[in-house]
Amino acid sequence: MKKWFFFLLALVIFVVWLSPYAESQRGPMSKSGSVEQTAAYPPMPGPGKKVSVGNDHYIVYGFDKKPKLGTLIMKVEIFTKEGKKDTSFEAKADADMPSMRGAHATGDRPFKLSNKGDYLLPIDIVMPGDWEIKLTLLKEGKAIFRGSYQFNV
Repeated sequence: MKKWFFFLLALVIFVVWLSPYAESQRGPMSKSGSVEQTAAYPPMPGPGKKVSVGNDHYIVYGFDKKPKLGTLIMKVEIFTKEGKKDTSFEAKADADMPSMRGAHATGDRPFKLSNKGDYLLPIDIVMPGDWEIKLTLLKEGKAIFRGSYQFNV
């Protein structure tokens, strides 16, 4: 009888010990109690190249200088397939270090629209290493494009 009691006690302790690990593998929970799906951010070609946004638009993005420590200005231009600038989108970006996920994350921050129709966002590069910028374009509140760019400082 004592053997069964100690066996069951050890089993309960083991299951309780593993439960935080199992929860971390499921992903974040939504308010409804279901597991949230993390949005995918496919890699974008390098700065200065056209990136398709659906069938009707494309973007060209870049930076005010080569990425290095300090403040970096990301510039995004959105064009129709005919090559005309389109400023009817909302643009957001999150910058972070993949190797230290969350330690230096900026969170989704909105771009400002310049008088020239360029979307601009200052990004603080606070330490050397690998960085990733996740770009999201929204139209009428719905995400229609997601992409990421990784670089090293």
